[in-house]
Amino acid sequence: MFAELACKLIPPKTFSQQAKKPSGWIGRFVMSKLFNTGNADLNDFTQQMLTIEKTDKILEIGFGTGKLIAAMADLASEGKITGIDFSATMLQQATRFNRQHVESGRVELLQKECCELPFEDNSFDKLCAINTLYFWEDPEKYLREMLRVLKPQGKIVIGYRDEDQMNQLNLSEDIFSTYSQTDVLNLLLSSGFSDAYTASKDGKPFVSYCAIATKAA
Repeated sequence: MFAELACKLIPPKTFSQQAKKPSGWIGRFVMSKLFNTGNADLNDFTQQMLTIEKTDKILEIGFGTGKLIAAMADLASEGKITGIDFSATMLQQATRFNRQHVESGRVELLQKECCELPFEDNSFDKLCAINTLYFWEDPEKYLREMLRVLKPQGKIVIGYRDEDQMNQLNLSEDIFSTYSQTDVLNLLLSSGFSDAYTASKDGKPFVSYCAIATKAA
C-alpha cells in the first residue's frame, strides 16, 4: 500500500532518480521505507546464496539502508563486511543502522562510485549487489572491477528483478536499464566470471532472482 501510494504521489522521473541515488527527505523517509520492505525477500535470498562463513570478507555494492550489511556482519562474526554506495543519504542511514558493527571495526561503509573500486586486487571472499545492476552505464566495466577485487574462487551474487518484472513498474527508461535472466548471465561471463547460473525463489512483491558466479582459480 505504501509503495503504491508513493508511486502515485511522486512523478516517475523523480521516483526513478531517487531509486538510483536517494537524497533529501524523499531518500531518508520514502525510499528508505520502500527499500526495507520491497527488498526484504531479495536481501534474504541473496544472503542465502552467498553461503556466508564466519571468517568471510564480503563487499556489498550499493548497500542502501544497510539491512543486509547488518545481517551479513552477524554471520561473518570473525570476518569483515565492507559496503560502498554513492548516496550520502544512504550512507547516513546505513551507518546509523550498523553503528555497533561500525564501531567494532567489523563493518566499513564508504561513499564512492563503484565503477572504480578503492580496493586492492583479490581483497574479498564474496561480493553482492542488489537492485543496482539497472543503473550501471557500462555493466561490464563495473563487473570487471568486481572480478578484480574478488579472491580466486570468490563468489559474486547479483540480486535483481528481471525485465518482465521491471516492465510492470512505472519507471523512467532513461534511468533504468532492464535485463533478462539470460542477459545477466551473459554479462557475468563476458566480464570474466565462471560457472554462472540463475537461482530463483518465490517472494513479495515478485519472484526473487539471483545470478551467481565465481572467479576462476
